Amino acid sequence: MGELSPGSTPRRWVPEGGIKKHNEKIHRESKIADKYKNLPFQFSKPPKNKRHEWFECVECGRIIAAPINTIMYACPDCKKATKVERIKE
Repeated sequence: MGELSPGSTPRRWVPEGGIKKHNEKIHRESKIADKYKNLPFQFSKPPKNKRHEWFECVECGRIIAAPINTIMYACPDCKKATKVERIKE
């Protein structure tokens, strides 16, 4: 049995008032918490790391995005740790 892709099955539970209303409530409450509760954190998406490059597996040729200092990678195609080389653009 494999992993299901998102959206391939319906939700197990639909909140009262519908999904859109539920999402709006979460968004509204998180903005209020950010503004008035002086929490030591904020509700937001995690920052994206922009220091990634494209690499190619030496053994099978699979292309991956990885941090710029990557040397080896656990390749799912080769089923082992293999050396990767940066792709020159």
